[in-house]
Amino acid sequence: MSSMPEPSTVASEWLSAFAHSLATKDAEGITSAFLPDGWLRDILVFSWDNRSLGSQSKILPYLKNNFKFVNISRIALDDREGLSPRFGPVTPSQQGVSAGFTFATNIAWGQGYFHLLRDENQNWKALSVFMRSCDWRGHEERRGEFGMYGGHTLAWSDVLSRRRLETEESLLAVIVGAGQVGLMIAARLKQMDIPALIIEANARVGDNWRKRYPTLTLHTIRTHHQFLYQPYPKNWPLYTPRDKLADWLEQYSLSQDLVVWTNSNILPTPVYDDREHRWTLQVRRNGAISTLRPRHVILATGTLGDPRMPDLPGQAVFTGGTLHASQYNGGHQYAGKKVVVIGAGNTSADICQDLVFNKAASVTMVQRSTTCIVKLESTKAELERFWPEGRDPDVSDFIFSSIPLGLAKKIAGEPFEGKWAEERKMHELLRERGFSVHLGENEVGNFPMVFERLGGYWIDVGCADLISSGDVKVKQGVEPTSFASSALIFRDGSRLDADIVIFATGYHRMTQTMKKVFGEQAIDRTGEVWGLDEEGEIKGCYRPSGHPGLWYGAGDFYNARFSSQQLALHLKAIELGYVNRDKPKERYTHQARL
Repeated sequence: MSSMPEPSTVASEWLSAFAHSLATKDAEGITSAFLPDGWLRDILVFSWDNRSLGSQSKILPYLKNNFKFVNISRIALDDREGLSPRFGPVTPSQQGVSAGFTFATNIAWGQGYFHLLRDENQNWKALSVFMRSCDWRGHEERRGEFGMYGGHTLAWSDVLSRRRLETEESLLAVIVGAGQVGLMIAARLKQMDIPALIIEANARVGDNWRKRYPTLTLHTIRTHHQFLYQPYPKNWPLYTPRDKLADWLEQYSLSQDLVVWTNSNILPTPVYDDREHRWTLQVRRNGAISTLRPRHVILATGTLGDPRMPDLPGQAVFTGGTLHASQYNGGHQYAGKKVVVIGAGNTSADICQDLVFNKAASVTMVQRSTTCIVKLESTKAELERFWPEGRDPDVSDFIFSSIPLGLAKKIAGEPFEGKWAEERKMHELLRERGFSVHLGENEVGNFPMVFERLGGYWIDVGCADLISSGDVKVKQGVEPTSFASSALIFRDGSRLDADIVIFATGYHRMTQTMKKVFGEQAIDRTGEVWGLDEEGEIKGCYRPSGHPGLWYGAGDFYNARFSSQQLALHLKAIELGYVNRDKPKERYTHQARL
């Protein structure tokens, strides 16, 4: 193989040819810039949706069908820190060149990123290219303010009060839920001049975290779970505890000047007016009823809805206690008790560990199927590759997003020396205790499960050792079917004596919960929320839901930071008349506006 040229030279030459094909709308030329199995990921550039096309045979017709709507120009390498051309690993087994670039369309400023590998003829071709719209031209996202108002004659408290009143009076969007997703969506909309109000059922912002079990700590590193526009202080813990996170949410809502109604609920059943393109919402706030008329409602109550609590026969005769994991408030009250925990995910592992520490008489985890377990250290190393300390989080999110999830899953399955070595040792010890454990489909770890299921795995912070030592016992592969007076009965006729049964059995889908408020007819129009579609894009979230004026925001901190921009652009495009308000995946026919 010939010696490696300068990454900037490789990137510049490849992008020059790619840019010429884009500018001349040469779909064949663009497609030839990819490897045969290369990927194109597009967010709001060639279509009004997010798409991932995995192979030349899919990229070519996609471009031909959509080029007539888009003119692309001003293509240039991005020389900002973290995005300039570099040479390094693209896959576990292949080195290549990666670089960012910028461009413009007839209505947008855009940003792109590509990963190049040599083909069999030693020519540089794209394994993947990511292109997205970042701003609508002339309607760009606002940055910071000068900070002196009215020529230094107005007090900030008066400015803030006026702005809150104006937001409520000119309301365009209502966001349901003041968790991290709802708050970051609201912060993004504010910077895009989209008046938005958050409706939160709890008494305080952050209570959705304060009410969870006391030892809860995020198992992702702080650079991954930081907030839009507002990173944590440098001395923030690497893994954030429950109460620090709850207080940060509350502080974030204040520092970002968000309008939040706490102690508030939307009453059944909102009505959407197809002629006026507005919702009518009745909101109970601190006991009083208000009527709101937003154009858009964004459901950000969490990907998961109400707790899933099995209704087992015999519970009335059971002399012990039962509760869902969402009600668990620490293991101190269960000292000396025989505790059974149903479920084998992250929450179950944390609760079992807490119960052992607080000296429960016995702790048994009921594992009904099988679980993917990875070590905390492995997760940390993987996250640090994409979200290293000191790098702009916008850059980290963008680079992570540049690999389509379908391609990322394929790359994650590639073998390399020493892969999962520590996990395999841990798994052997767990299997000796009767625990069923795996490393995911094709041994890719828990990565796909985060986007496909939001469950079925745990990141180990100590419970695996407790199972190995026998401090946490395991009952595997059998469902509980009923209660006796002092025991839980299983399908195979076996029983477990118990004083307390904790159901770490997860949650219903958000769509099921929202049917109680918005009605089945409205929610059924929106389809599935979360999981991956046939192209590897997340279903239903931050993209048109199927019901005009109804949107979903869900996922983790990265999803909220990155995809809130896509959602804001959708809403802005509808208000600007770029797309059909009733069918926001469709352009209007009068292309002069574009």
